[in-house]
Amino acid sequence: QDAVALLAAVREARAALTDAQLDAVPPGARPAGAASGSENRTSVIPRSAPPGADAAGVSRTSRLDLPPVPPAAGGGRTAGRPPGRHRTLVAVVAALVAILIGTGVWYINSGQFTRVPSLLGQTEQVAKKRLSDAGLDARVTHGYSDAFDRGKVMRTYPAPETKIRGDGPVTLTISRGPRIVSVPDVSGMPQADAKAALAKAGLSAGVVHQAFSDSVDRGSVIGTDPAAGARLRPDRAVALKVSRGSAVDVPDVTGEDVHEATADLADAGLRAKIATRRVESDQDAGAVARQSPAEGGQLAEGDTVTLTLSKGPKMVAVPDVTGRSADDATKALEDAGFDVKVKHSFPFIDDTITDQSVAGGDKAPEGSTITITTNGL
Repeated sequence: QDAVALLAAVREARAALTDAQLDAVPPGARPAGAASGSENRTSVIPRSAPPGADAAGVSRTSRLDLPPVPPAAGGGRTAGRPPGRHRTLVAVVAALVAILIGTGVWYINSGQFTRVPSLLGQTEQVAKKRLSDAGLDARVTHGYSDAFDRGKVMRTYPAPETKIRGDGPVTLTISRGPRIVSVPDVSGMPQADAKAALAKAGLSAGVVHQAFSDSVDRGSVIGTDPAAGARLRPDRAVALKVSRGSAVDVPDVTGEDVHEATADLADAGLRAKIATRRVESDQDAGAVARQSPAEGGQLAEGDTVTLTLSKGPKMVAVPDVTGRSADDATKALEDAGFDVKVKHSFPFIDDTITDQSVAGGDKAPEGSTITITTNGL
């Protein structure tokens, strides 16, 4: 019944035989060096039909026992060998035949099959490794189960202990957990902890909204959407509302130098960031030309306000308007980006412009005021 034990017995018998026993000539064979007349053969001798034989008097074959053939000259091996050796050889041959037959029967019944291991309750990773170690392939599907935790094997096909041919495959059904789950209460948890709690419940964290809160620490969860206790299917996304901390009103620091602006923002609980590029403005060079967010905006404590510094006003060439009427001169200067003030001479003669505060061709800050004077005595 055990091919391995049988093979061991055959090998043990083989090891007990001498070279002379293994090389001995079977009965009836002609030994090496023996004369042709010395063969031990079965002879056929005629005899009369025995009583009750058929009418034809058929001659029958009878075995004639002859004495053993003596050893041939020159030391040749004996033609016969002791009956014990004959039986040993027969036993060896029979054992080999039995091994072959036993191996074939084993392979047909068991050798070409693999038994599916028991994997219920194992994680997907462990189950795949055990199948691989057994020489089987794995396929994965998912299903809902109240009995098996999420991520554990809830069913296999074929079932455990089933014999399957070759290398499989075996289908693993991985539990998604219960078909309906409740949204856990994650209020007050840090955002990372809240995501982990949702995942443990079979849900995922969705869109994150930030809002100001005087009661919830910055970075912690204010609430969820859907709210805690809502019943959902597994793997649904739950939106999180995360606290930015208390709201801080942004002060106006335009026109201030960098040091003053930074100090005022720090007093409000904010930080200053200086933009790399400066802009032309009516503010003095080096002063804050603009800020983002602007005055009146709200930030959380510790947030940053970006400050853009001025490189001074933009210098624009002043057009020459002398000799023009007051209306034409005013329009030309306004189109160039200046404010205009008209000064009438006394006694007044006409509205022809005879003088301007910045000579034509010179440059003045954009938006600055140019005074023009009309004709008079």
